Amino acid sequence: MSNNNREHENLEFIFKQKRILRSKVRQVLKSMDPTLRSQEDDIIQSIVLDAPWFKSSKRLCAYISCSALREVDTSKLLSQILRNPSTDGSMLQTAKKLYVPRVEDKNSNMRMFNISRMDDLVANSMNILEPASVDADGNDREDVMHANDAVDLFILPGLAFDRSGRRLGRGGGYYDTFLKNYKELAKERNWRQPLFVALSYSVQMVDEEIIPLTPNDVLVDALVSPSGVIPISPAALERMKP
Repeated sequence: MSNNNREHENLEFIFKQKRILRSKVRQVLKSMDPTLRSQEDDIIQSIVLDAPWFKSSKRLCAYISCSALREVDTSKLLSQILRNPSTDGSMLQTAKKLYVPRVEDKNSNMRMFNISRMDDLVANSMNILEPASVDADGNDREDVMHANDAVDLFILPGLAFDRSGRRLGRGGGYYDTFLKNYKELAKERNWRQPLFVALSYSVQMVDEEIIPLTPNDVLVDALVSPSGVIPISPAALERMKP
């Protein structure tokens, strides 16, 4: 058997394992007690909001949570990021810039656009909130890939995670493709690499090595679960020192 055939068979096996795991995790999420889920949403967001690495981040990419997909809620995080620092009379709160995802097509192409308020979002065909590519005045929104400054922090969704940084997505490949491209951009521009931080319910944490890896999978730097922050990569261990 040629190497190409062997690699293809290996990938097919990995994709099958991922599909099986996705199905199991979806069932577990479906049967998760709604009260517990709500409690964990609050705990996870509070942990992030109180974290120095979040407070010091000036430019962030974050997902808009979708309850139908049973993703960890990000509504409080987004509200805090979009809050104008001058409205509460305190200049201690550093103004932050937020980019959120917009799926462009079914070929794993996703973009991240700058928004300044939640009203900038519209529901797409799947009823998931996304930014329109132009603002209310008809101007093009800033695409993070064309921004002049580096992103400090990515807040990421997923279906399952482990303590070695493996992340199981929903199978579209959107985030892995985007994160890989952004890492390349940061490297080209000599920017510090952003932290990739995923949010996870307790039931989404799995034992190490259960999530199969392909060459295109991007590892996360850290996880936030109801039990706290789990720094994984050297960059996270450095930037998340207590």
